Amino acid sequence: MIKIILFILLVISSVGLASSHEDIGNLTEYAEKLSIVENYGGAGVLYNRIALHHSNASDWNNASKYYVLAALNFTVAGDYDSAAASYQLAGDCCTGQKECDNALKYYELARENYRKNDPDYDGSWIDKKMRECREKSLISGLVIFGILIGMLKFSSKAAFGMGFSKLSSREILAVASIYLVVPLLMCALISVADDALYETINTLFGMGLAFGVFQLVLAISLLVLGFYTVRKWNRTKKDVSRRTFLLMALPCPVSLATIFLTCAFLVIAGMGTLKAGLLVGAIFFSTIIVITTVLRRTRSAKKPSNLGSMMIFFGLLYLLSILLVPAYLPVSEMDISIRGFPVSDMIPGSLFILTMTSIGFVRGRIRIANRSE
Repeated sequence: MIKIILFILLVISSVGLASSHEDIGNLTEYAEKLSIVENYGGAGVLYNRIALHHSNASDWNNASKYYVLAALNFTVAGDYDSAAASYQLAGDCCTGQKECDNALKYYELARENYRKNDPDYDGSWIDKKMRECREKSLISGLVIFGILIGMLKFSSKAAFGMGFSKLSSREILAVASIYLVVPLLMCALISVADDALYETINTLFGMGLAFGVFQLVLAISLLVLGFYTVRKWNRTKKDVSRRTFLLMALPCPVSLATIFLTCAFLVIAGMGTLKAGLLVGAIFFSTIIVITTVLRRTRSAKKPSNLGSMMIFFGLLYLLSILLVPAYLPVSEMDISIRGFPVSDMIPGSLFILTMTSIGFVRGRIRIANRSE
């Protein structure tokens, strides 16, 4: 009788705490006290409430942790259906983090508990859940990888634009600094966006057609100005690179959207806003400075017509990307979730890409030098 009264009082007080969003730690203490007095069913109920609180806050780690605690208490209490439901919710939290192996473990525990009351229970839903988890994990990784490649593409475009134009070191540093500051400003906006961040991302994905049209316009502009730059230098020896390089160097709406999405995905993946802004800005800044410095030390940088050639190359690249991976695809209809994607997993791939690109560049320069001799 005392246990029942204590449980009722604790549940009533816990409802007040949850509804007023007070310290969830107090609710955890109540659940622990119920376990101590061997009221495992009541402890399971409270642990489920705590897990739901963390789940609503998208804190998947703590949510899965407390769902497991709830399941353990329900198991001791002999309430196998409730234990199975809690294990299943813990597995769902793991799929939200793309931790498919842990999700499978909890789903199998859920099936085992369901079968304790129903030996003929059908657990075929586990295979479907695991297939969806792996598909989402793959899609999320591809999205992150694609955005990273797009970021490198835009930074290299700016670098080649300045590397083949006759700019001073101060002017190059000023343009590179723009790419360093812009991600920091975007991360500052992301830090105060809260729930509006997801709406903004969905809006950007929904504007795929507009970005595709703009990319087409940019591609045509690069081709036209590229041919114009080459023709002016080859026919009249007139250098117009100080004007035409702006189309290559300054950020366009597509590159700004790429920067924003990269920062947003890193923040959602768990990285702090300041660190995300510094990382994205540093990648842009360092890539631009390194490529520009290397290009300016080569003989090809002395010919303004090479800027026109690079503009033609990037114009064709934009056209090719529109044909192969249309920017107007309905990406917003895809069930893409990038929360919990480990940022550290991107580092090896990025280093590999940079290494192979550097090796290819060095080999190309060696071949050119050998031919000239």
